[in-house]
Amino acid sequence: MGEIRLSCDRAPEAVETTLDAIEAHLLASGAAEPEVMQLRLVAEEIVTNIARCAWPEGMAAQFHVELAAEPREAGLHVSLTTIDDGVPFDPTVQAEPDIEAELDDRAIGGLGMFLVREMTDAQIYLRENGENRFKVERLLRR
Repeated sequence: MGEIRLSCDRAPEAVETTLDAIEAHLLASGAAEPEVMQLRLVAEEIVTNIARCAWPEGMAAQFHVELAAEPREAGLHVSLTTIDDGVPFDPTVQAEPDIEAELDDRAIGGLGMFLVREMTDAQIYLRENGENRFKVERLLRR
């Protein structure tokens, strides 16, 4: 099915529209519904964090999401890349949460990126030309 490029702003309805477009593209590309729901959860974690945290509170901003779904011999290869000009932030170096600790003893945050790592095959971060570029990949085996 190829690649789509979406523009999103910080408004919750814009985030939801972007997630809906990601879901529709994956379904049209041949991904099974359970796979699509997992990848939507991954996208939701990443896109929501950018919308909420990449810029100072109240600052209007826009970012982009590129989604590619390409058939390969082993299955459908999906890559999702977000591009924003917010504050530098490398999610790949965030500490792993202690999921064994009691709920009251756990530090706040980190579970979303833990889920992203668990549900994708690769996570790649680059900061270039004043932009954060975060890419996740997953092969949906057939």
